[in-house]
Formats: sequence, structure tokens, C-alpha cells
Amino acid sequence: MTRLMSDICHFGLQDCLQDPSTLDVLISKSISTPSIISPSPGTGLTSLPDDVLLLVISLIGVEDILALRMTSKRFSSVTRQRWVWSDVLKHHVIDRRLPVPAFIADLKSLSAKELEVRAIHASRFHRNWSSSHPRSMRNVEFFARELTAEEASSLELSTVHPHPISHVFFPPGHHGELLITVERDRVACWEVPFEGSEVFLIAERHLPSCVIDGLVVNEDPDNEAVLFVMFSRLTGSVYDITAEVWSLDKFHGSFVTLGSECLARNVPRRLPPITRLYGDLALLGDPVILWNWKQKGHFFSMNSGNIHPSPTPDRVLTVQLVRNHLLVVRQSHIQLLPTPGFDETGRAVQGLSTFGAFLHVQDPAVEAVVIVHEMTDEEREAWQFNPVTILMRVTTDDGHTIRKYDLLPRPVASPEEAAENEIHDEPETARRPRPTDSPCTLPVRPSQMIEVSPSCGNLVVGQNGKGFWMETQNLTRGHSTFPARCFVGFDVTSHLIPARESQPSRWENVLEIRKNGLYKSRVGPGEIHERKYRILTSSLEDTVGRIAIGRRDGKVEILDFA
Repeated sequence: MTRLMSDICHFGLQDCLQDPSTLDVLISKSISTPSIISPSPGTGLTSLPDDVLLLVISLIGVEDILALRMTSKRFSSVTRQRWVWSDVLKHHVIDRRLPVPAFIADLKSLSAKELEVRAIHASRFHRNWSSSHPRSMRNVEFFARELTAEEASSLELSTVHPHPISHVFFPPGHHGELLITVERDRVACWEVPFEGSEVFLIAERHLPSCVIDGLVVNEDPDNEAVLFVMFSRLTGSVYDITAEVWSLDKFHGSFVTLGSECLARNVPRRLPPITRLYGDLALLGDPVILWNWKQKGHFFSMNSGNIHPSPTPDRVLTVQLVRNHLLVVRQSHIQLLPTPGFDETGRAVQGLSTFGAFLHVQDPAVEAVVIVHEMTDEEREAWQFNPVTILMRVTTDDGHTIRKYDLLPRPVASPEEAAENEIHDEPETARRPRPTDSPCTLPVRPSQMIEVSPSCGNLVVGQNGKGFWMETQNLTRGHSTFPARCFVGFDVTSHLIPARESQPSRWENVLEIRKNGLYKSRVGPGEIHERKYRILTSSLEDTVGRIAIGRRDGKVEILDFA
């Protein structure tokens, strides 16, 4: 144990000192025995006063602190102090821009144990995800619905399951312990604790004779609305389409309608699905429509003047609100549109920004995700926009690629620069918008292109930049080789590069691919031939490191990576 602790402490300090040889000099001067932990008085770590020992502990990592705790009663007591884990959480998690599980703004209100649990969870999840062989530490499986006797008998004669899982979601603000599952006409909410293997159904709602066209969770965890649902009812050969906002009533085990709006009646086809719900503002359709669900009947359409004609496919792939702008990613265009404000009656008025722009991409994409990187309060005041990464999956005759586009923020003009611009500028209404009016730089070309398998699909990303896609790979186990559906992980981060000499400070977005799969599920030849895989949907909660998988056979699987 003494020898082990010597190695651990030597490793932790050596990583933190600029000159590793300095550590050897310090140790040789402070001890005369082969071990840095010695029972003789006046030597080793045990002889250090608590304040010096706490300083040493602040230089080592989370796992080193836990190992040090196991060596003596004194170290066990010292490493349980609140200061230790407050410092660890700040320097090893927050300063490295890692997500904090169950984060609250006032960390001072947390006990030493609560800080320790958060720091250990965040550190272990990041280390596992970033390792050369990431693996799930715990799996939980359950069926979303038990089959009736009639359904079970009919299933024996058919390969089509009556209740496939079409969507899975983690509602924000519940730290990954709540899961929403969607079937054809049923929405259910489950509690999946991090301890134990049981799953509890806490709410459900059926929509008889309807088909759920789309469902999103509210990205504002403090809002009373939890879900935004769009469903259609087929009458003859036409559809009636309705959008509703639901809250979660755990006490009565149901979802309660907060707002409802009929979007269309007697239309020959179903509408494009909803895309986002931010607090009271819902985004849906193509062109994108903004709807404040608390104001019945008030819709604001991003007018057709913002939709540039394109000879190539150009449907909306994803939409994201970034400060005062709406980022719309289409198959052939990236659009940055100013968002309107809303008055007390819910009607749209001019917002804080009037700048709009669009960028044509070279090849049409089939799928896209957007990562908006978080900034500190000081950084938000110094920059006009958040760093944004767009990943687009593109299929061409030359191959299949994932292309990365970066929208990097421009700095806020200093008072002197703003005054000078006002002097030389013509009136705002008399001039055309210039590229420098944009709050961010618009990419001319992708900053990175990654070749992927033709079977690549289902891009999934969490709010903190971790994500994955699915692809089919051949795996070898022993003497047999078989195809499997694999989750290929990635991590997108953003860093502020300080100013150097004549170079101003700037942001840089980095994409790292985890070559070894996060998860592998064997598939049959029929699945590959028909491209109908058992895995239909998936979701990621990258604050706590949890993945949910929905299958064609009605089964849900939960993977924990921390």
C-alpha cells in the first residue's frame, strides 16, 4: 500500500508541475526513506500540516484523491473536507468546461458529500467517454408495454411488433432519471433511478385513432410545459392536424393539456414535424413558424423572403435559437434569421437584431445537428454570439461524409469603436447590411470532413457537445465475424484562444471522433438488406452520461457511462 501510494502521489504531482524533475528534488530533500509515507515522525506526507496537505491534494486528480483516502485515517478525514471537493469541482470539472450533474448556480449551498458525488460522476463519465475503449457501466432493459393475449398470438405469425418505440427523450432538468417514450398512439414517462434495476411508469397518455407526427421536450427545465406534441387524425383520405403542449402530472400519473391549436383541417398530407420548444415559444413547420403557446392563434411565420429558391432538395433539417437569432439548417442552406420580440398580447414585434444572412452549402445534406457551446457570463458580455458547430451528413457519388461548419462569434465593439462607426456610418435605414454586421463569422466551406460508412445515420448530440452516430460494422469474436450496429461517439468542444502579439483572441471548435464504438448490437442479414434495423431511435443525456435506445420490438434499453 505504501509503495502504491508513493506511485500515485508522484504521478498526480508530476502532471501538475511544469518541470517534472522539480518533484524528484522536493522528494529527495524531504524524505530519507524509500517511501514518502513513513511511520517515523518528521518525514513524508503524514508530517505535513493540514493546510500544506490540502495544497498538495489540490494538485492531484479525482482518482488520486480517492486512492489517498484509502491509505490512512488522517488522509480519509482530510479528503472528506468540503474545501477539497469544492476545489476539485472548480478546477477539474467547471474550468475544463465539463458538464456538472445536477448543477445549481449556488455551489455554496451544497454539502461536501454532494460536491464529491458531482465531481466523481463528471470526472468518471468524461474519462470513460474519452478513453480508447469506452463502455457502459450499467444496462437496464424493459418493455414499454405488455402485449395482450391477442397481440402475442398475432406476433407469432408476423415479424411486425404492434408497439415499436419511435422516439425516446430525456426531459431537461431531471438529471437523466426521467425518460419519455413514444409509440404509435401512446406517450409514457418512466423513472429510471441510477441505483437498482427497476423502472417505474409514472405517467402515460393515449391518443386513440391518432398518429403522433412529432414530439419534442421543452429545453427550458423551469417552464411548466414539458412536451410539445403534434398528431394527426385521418378522416377518409384527409387529415386533421393538432398541436398541443402538455405538462407532467406525477401525482395523477398523466399528462395535462396546457394549450391546444388546430393547425389544419382536411389536408391531403401530414405537415412537417415540430422542431423545438423553448419555454413558451414553439418552432414548427417549413417555413419555420413561431408560436407562443400561451397566446392562442398567434403564429409568426419566417416569411418566404427568407427562403431562397434552390434547384436541389432544401427541406428544414434542424432549427436552433442562438441568442437573438434563429439558426435554420436546411439541406442546401444555412440561414441566420433575426427573431422577433413579442408584446403583451403575444403579437410579434421587431426584435433586438435585424441582421439576417444565408450560406449555400456545396452538396445537399440528409441529416444535421447543431451544437451551441456554452459561455461564461463574462464571455457572453465580451462576444456577440455563442460558438456554434453544425454537423451535416452528406451523401454524394464520391462517398459519404460528415461535414463540420463553424460559426464563430465576433467580439463586442468597444465604446471607442462603436462611436467611430457611428460617425462614419450612413443611416441604418439607408445602407445595405454588411458581413461585419453579423454577430458571427459565416463559414465559406466546411472546416472538417470525415469519411463515414454508407450505413451511417441517426446523428444524436447532447447539449454539452457529446454525441454519436450509428453505422454497421463487422465485428470479430473468436473465430466468427458478424455484422453489428455500432454507436460511434464524438466530442465537440470550443476553446477561447487568447490574443498573442498582433493576433486578436478568437474561438476554435474542435471535433474528436471516438474510433471504438460506444455500443454494439448484432444485426441479421435481413436488417442490412432492407435497412430496417431493430434500433429505431436513441437519445443522449450527456450531463450524466446516459443513453436511451428504443427498439422495433417495443424494448427500451438504458446505458450508463459513469
